[in-house]
Amino acid sequence: MHTGKMIHQAYEETTRRTLGLWQAHPQTGEVRSAPFYHPTRLAITSGNRAGASMAGLLARAEHAAQGDPLADIAPPEGMHFTFFAITQALYDRPEEAEGLAELTDIFRQHCAGHVMRISDLRLVALADQLLLAGIPDEESLRVRQSLVEYLLGTPWAGKIKDRYPGAAIPQIFWHSTLLRYSAQYLPSTLRDFFHENQHQRFGEISLPVKLVMTNYNWTDTVDLC
Repeated sequence: MHTGKMIHQAYEETTRRTLGLWQAHPQTGEVRSAPFYHPTRLAITSGNRAGASMAGLLARAEHAAQGDPLADIAPPEGMHFTFFAITQALYDRPEEAEGLAELTDIFRQHCAGHVMRISDLRLVALADQLLLAGIPDEESLRVRQSLVEYLLGTPWAGKIKDRYPGAAIPQIFWHSTLLRYSAQYLPSTLRDFFHENQHQRFGEISLPVKLVMTNYNWTDTVDLC
C-alpha cells in the first residue's frame, strides 16, 4: 500500500518530468483528433463531487485559459475526486451494466459510511493536463486497498484491468483533473497559470464515498449506492 511520502514524491517527480517536456516543446504540438473520453458514455466509478469549495480555483483556470476552445476545464457542478474507478466508459445507460447488484453489495461491505479525506492539495502538471492532487488519510488508503484487492478476485477484475492498462492497480494519484487540453502540450497561458500557483496549497476535502455511473466529468451521474 502506498504511503503519504510515496505519493508526495510521485507528484514531485511527475511535475519535474512535465517541466522538462514543456521546456523541450515550447509549442502546443498536434491537436487531438479524438476526445480524452467519450463525452456521454457512462463508466462505473467511485468518489464524490467536491462542491463549491473549488469554484474559485476553477474560475481562475477559466480566466487563464482566455476562452481557448481546446481547454476543457472541469465544470463547477462536476468537479470531483475519484476514490477508485472500476470500468471504462462502456455504457449508454445504467441498465446495460450486468452484475450491478453484486458490485453494490461489495462496495457497501467495504466502503459503507467511509469519508475520503485528502489534504495538502496542490497542482500537478502533466504534458496536456493540470491535476489537483493531495495526500489521503490512512483510513482511505486502507479502505481503497481492501476494496481493490477484493474486486480483483471477482469477475470485475477484467474490466478493472482494462481501465488501467499497464498501470498499477490502484494508481498512486489521489486527484481531480482540473483541466485537459486537446493538444500534446499546454499553451503558454496555462503553463504560466501552473507556474504562478505551483507552490500554493489549496486546503483539504472530506467527501463521503459513493459508487456511481457517470460520464467523464460527472455532469451526468447516477448514484448506485
